[in-house]
Amino acid sequence: MKPTVSIIVPVYNAEKCLKRCVDSILSQEYKDLELILVDDGSQDASGAICDTYRRADARVRVIHKENSGVSDTRNRGIEAAKGTYLQFVDSDDWLTADATKLMVRAAEEHDCDLVIADFYRVVGELVSRKGDIDTDRVLSQEEFASFMMENPADYYYGVLWNKLYRRELVNQHQIRMDAEISWC
Repeated sequence: MKPTVSIIVPVYNAEKCLKRCVDSILSQEYKDLELILVDDGSQDASGAICDTYRRADARVRVIHKENSGVSDTRNRGIEAAKGTYLQFVDSDDWLTADATKLMVRAAEEHDCDLVIADFYRVVGELVSRKGDIDTDRVLSQEEFASFMMENPADYYYGVLWNKLYRRELVNQHQIRMDAEISWC
């Protein structure tokens, strides 16, 4: 049976932070997920850590590949995904226990193709919440465009990891990361 959510984590030399990331995903309150760890040719123990999780949890899939950058690595995850929705998490990030549940609930209750969530930014001891859309409702395309145009360079919109995407839409429009961009 296909999972509802495919969570894609690009991994490169992340042995120091990978456990926290993966543990936060596997301990989600929402369990109907697959975790796709895409090892981008790590030179540390990251690949072995990924394999350990795969052996311990049937929801974990691991792809090992030669180093080609984060964009190509995410694309490989998209190609392997089976879920109705895609969620991206960077290997140095982690999720709150209810993150996936709340995004899936919003997507399914309102038939959304894209859900954007607030996030916490942690720098040393400083924790700040980031959220630009002061609403918990569904926005029309026009309303969303208006919010976005107020501050088009905002970090809130330009990242993958605070969003849930309908996979069918991503594939239908052949949306992929530009493999020429290896970091942003």
